[in-house]
This record gives sequence, structure tokens and C-alpha cells, in this order.
Amino acid sequence: MSKTGIILAGGKSSRMNQDKGLMMLNEKPMIQYVIEVLKTIVDEIIIISNNPEYKQFGYPVYSDLIKDKGPLAGIYTSLYYSQSETNIILSCDTPHISSELISFLLSSHQNHQITIPEKENQTHQLIGVFSKSCETNFALSIEKSQLKLIDAFKNLNLNIVDANRFDAHVFKNINTPSDLNN
Repeated sequence: MSKTGIILAGGKSSRMNQDKGLMMLNEKPMIQYVIEVLKTIVDEIIIISNNPEYKQFGYPVYSDLIKDKGPLAGIYTSLYYSQSETNIILSCDTPHISSELISFLLSSHQNHQITIPEKENQTHQLIGVFSKSCETNFALSIEKSQLKLIDAFKNLNLNIVDANRFDAHVFKNINTPSDLNN
């Protein structure tokens, strides 16, 4: 069964004042770390961003179909363009993501529409496995301006898996310039 890796790189990066995925971390753009992990697991990679600079990585780049509706619109757009039923969706600002965590999520996904990890009682909604069948429900949530991810997820067959066995570093988002040094 084919799997598509989707990288969400469309955030406003208001705390960084620049595009997070293109920021350098140890002499590589942050998104490159996510690409390297996904390449070993998926058949296809797509990037969701309104910034054409992401084309430099050699993968299709798609702008949000519905503008200014946050991460839910990015996920909706990614599922619209994906040709796979199984989609691994990751934010571009998770450079420490591991193939072990993604494999764990895939093995836990089975008959669910969404599988996301929970670490120390915190869900990570932009690290997950999403079925293409979520696309219609997400479009309806956006239409109703119900943009909170966890609320949109609750209308579907959601699987929140205990990921406490994984190091907290794997889940770390880079949101501020000081995060780059930690």
C-alpha cells in the first residue's frame, strides 16, 4: 500500500519572523531533516506551503486551497492532493522526528482515520497518520470555521497512542530563535 509523506510548511512563523522550514539548523534547512526521515518510509513526498522557495527540495509544493485557515487548511490541502489512503503528516519545524516514531504510528493506525501521539499528556496533532477519507470532514470543519485541530479530529475515528517510550526531543517544535540552540 502506498504512503505519502506530507510536510506542512505554511505557518506564519510569527515568533521566528522568517520561514521556519528554511531556517538553518546545523547547516541544513530544518525541513531537510523531516525530508530525510520521510524518504526512508514513504513512496511520495509533498510540501504544503505558499512559499515557492520550497520547490528547491525537488518535491511538489502546493499552496493552501483555502487561505488563512491555519493548519487544518494545510492538512485538508495535503489530503486533497495526495494519491494515497495512508498519509504521514508532519510539521516542518520538527527536525528531530524519528523513523521509529513514524513506524510506531503506522503500526498503530490500522482501522483508524487519524493516529497521533501523546507524550506526557500532550497530544502532537501535527505528527500523525491521516487517512485520505478525512478530507471531506476537514472541508466541512473549515466551512463552519471550526478550525481547532483536535475538535475537527473528534468527528473522525481518532486514535491517540501512548508515545511516552519515545524521547521528548523527538516531539520538539522549533518555534523561537532560542529553540534553535536547545
